[in-house]
Amino acid sequence: MSVSYKIALAADIIAALVALYFIISDGYKGRSDSNGALSLATLVFCTWIAVSFFLHQHGYKGIASAMAWIPAIPILGYGLMILLFVIFKPDMR
Repeated sequence: MSVSYKIALAADIIAALVALYFIISDGYKGRSDSNGALSLATLVFCTWIAVSFFLHQHGYKGIASAMAWIPAIPILGYGLMILLFVIFKPDMR
């Protein structure tokens, strides 16, 4: 597995785990009645990750890498913005 594919796959898996955390925490708080769209999107995203991993394991490395990077680019961009907010602590007055 190439490092590039591992980075993209790790970003995708972390994003799926964060979404699952929100679904489960809302379920414990009793607010899970409005999570239908998030649950469906998380299920589709987990399927997307699984298909990408399956294709990579069966030799279609280019398609699998593209599938992993399509959602990873905005996820990593969002993570970078959050990191910059934490580092620079902007004063939003």
